[in-house]
Amino acid sequence: MMSKRQLRRNSDMEALVRQGLVVDAQRGAANAWVYMAAQGVPRNVIVRVLSAPDNRRDGDRFAVESTRQPPPPVRVRAPRHAH
Repeated sequence: MMSKRQLRRNSDMEALVRQGLVVDAQRGAANAWVYMAAQGVPRNVIVRVLSAPDNRRDGDRFAVESTRQPPPPVRVRAPRHAH
């Protein structure tokens, strides 16, 4: 089994997998599979990342979680008027 802390050797593949996981969170595993396969991600990698979410790297987990939560509201204070 691969350690979550192991560095990916291919940053292009890292970006594709991470985007595939975002697709999974937003549109489901089937769409994520199609996306990653079309981008050339190896089948064994697709199976591993989609079937074992608890074993994902911290950066992948953060990317997915950030798509599920709406951004925090921005609070704007009314300008102070000079008197």
